[in-house]
Amino acid sequence: MATQKKKNNKSKSQAKTIQSGSKSTATAATAQYIKAINLLLKKLDVESLNFLYEQAKVLLHNLEVKKLQQEFDELDVKTITAKQKGYSKDKLEVVEADDLRHFIFVINGARNFFSRDEMRKIVKLCHSAPTVKDGMRMLYHWFETNRKDVIIDTAIDGPHDKALETIYNHIINNYTVN
Repeated sequence: MATQKKKNNKSKSQAKTIQSGSKSTATAATAQYIKAINLLLKKLDVESLNFLYEQAKVLLHNLEVKKLQQEFDELDVKTITAKQKGYSKDKLEVVEADDLRHFIFVINGARNFFSRDEMRKIVKLCHSAPTVKDGMRMLYHWFETNRKDVIIDTAIDGPHDKALETIYNHIINNYTVN
């Protein structure tokens, strides 16, 4: 018993050394923890190892949930920032190059660049839609297939997103098919 207690004290002092060694890099600290844990693991029975294994799985799950929560919070911050800056899916500004070789759609704080060929396809697509809802759905499918960046940058949530309606209406009211 006395020798086992001495070894446990040694392990505890190793852990304290690792915790206090904040000057070392994260990689070095990780290596030290792995070494210290491996020393402890060799002394445990199967039941204890099983318990630690299950706890490790829970810790990994919690880290994944924490990462997802941080990503969600960042997205939420982007949405809040967009609202504070007056960005909206209800307003579309189209900036046309002087020679009409490219077009820029500014909507919801995103600047989406389109070539003349892309713009022609979008105009043709919108004018071929029998209804606004069909046009929105067709635009979404076209963006998803050809320009996924527009969906991501504009924060388009799906084929019924307000930004698609705004784009559709602007195209129908301002551009014709040649």
